[in-house]
Amino acid sequence: MTPLAISPPSSTPEPDMSSIPQDAATIPHSATPQVLTVCIYVNKHVNTGPNLDRQKVLQLPDHLGPARPSVVLQQAVQGCIDSAFQQKAVFTLLTEGYGGEKISATFDGKQHLLSLPVVNSVGYVLRFLKKLCRSLLCENLFSDQPIAPSSSTPY
Repeated sequence: MTPLAISPPSSTPEPDMSSIPQDAATIPHSATPQVLTVCIYVNKHVNTGPNLDRQKVLQLPDHLGPARPSVVLQQAVQGCIDSAFQQKAVFTLLTEGYGGEKISATFDGKQHLLSLPVVNSVGYVLRFLKKLCRSLLCENLFSDQPIAPSSSTPY
């Protein structure tokens, strides 16, 4: 004779949850968290304004990322500095951040370093680049969408 499992009389049995649909918000698909990535496209057909050298902009990659937002922001800002007629003009538009990726510029006979702010969202990257490009007078340089030939999506 097999012993039967008997619950103590004072305990409440657990409800049967097998028939309840499971929601993606409550049951993760994997145990590892998803890493947020961003991809920014470079519009090489844009009017580069008075601060950026068109020939240097043409040498930038077609897109930056996909990578962590902080890395893509660093690559985009460094690309602007490296494409500038005078690196100081771009560098002085930036404000020191804390804990973010580092950028560098060479002017006045020495190399200058600056930390960008910590970035945790795609929206922040887009807003930061839009503001920087507006200051550089080349508002359409970056986009979150692929660039069609002779197209200009502002960022």
